[in-house]
Amino acid sequence: MSVLAQIIAYIVSPLATLLAVWVAYLSLLSRYQPQLLIYYQPNPDIPSLIDLVIENIGSGSAIAVAFSKSLPIACFGIEKPEGNGSEVPKKGFPAVSPGQRYVFNGGQYAGLESKVGDGLEIRTSYKFRNPTGFLRTNKVTFVLGIDHLQQMPTRTSANQAVVDALKGPNKTTIQEIRDELRALNRQLAILCKRDDAPDGDVDA
Repeated sequence: MSVLAQIIAYIVSPLATLLAVWVAYLSLLSRYQPQLLIYYQPNPDIPSLIDLVIENIGSGSAIAVAFSKSLPIACFGIEKPEGNGSEVPKKGFPAVSPGQRYVFNGGQYAGLESKVGDGLEIRTSYKFRNPTGFLRTNKVTFVLGIDHLQQMPTRTSANQAVVDALKGPNKTTIQEIRDELRALNRQLAILCKRDDAPDGDVDA
């Protein structure tokens, strides 16, 4: 083997080993690293409402999760904002475990649009333990927006519609059916009492 070949072997071999170790470390690190997501989505039961979702889809726990700005929630109003709304504070959460998901009532389109505008940039910081057990800090930037929800329908789901029809102040077909069933139940109860009463005890 020539001297040049030996020199190349001495250089390439350690580099290849170092690269293999680094790739293995990165693969192991991905198993310990959390992956946070923050976004707005339509409420599955009442599409006129918008939920704020904060979740960890990674494999590790996010510790001391904090935000650069408060996250707008409970901002209501479909055509125009109503009230000042509320917020998820900047101090965030002590921890978000793998697979854990927080869902907040974000509000409605006009209310949220008045808070986030064309996009609200949120810098999120958290800590996690690497494969060696040491705490590391990571920072991720999210842009919260609701432009994609502008054409969101205002109707409710079938389940919610039934609930609203039963509880709502306006007379509906379902409420009428309910009232008729209640009246029928009362009549049946009276008939049962008459059948059980001794002769002569039942009023004419």
